[in-house]
Amino acid sequence: MMDRPNTYSSNRGGVLVEDTAYGFDIVIHRPANTNELERRVAQAHADAIIAKVKKLNCSAEQKKQLIDAVCA
Repeated sequence: MMDRPNTYSSNRGGVLVEDTAYGFDIVIHRPANTNELERRVAQAHADAIIAKVKKLNCSAEQKKQLIDAVCA
């Protein structure tokens, strides 16, 4: 993939990335500040943990204990 930062102009900080292997373009939007980026990363991690815990073959109480342990 090749980053073409000046080819896509967006108020949200969009960057166009060209995929030369498969022939399509992807627009990536970067948050305006690091606080927003940190919040989004934390939310993505939390969502991933919750999804994994939901798939576990154990009781709801055990799942709650695991989530509590991760958050501690």
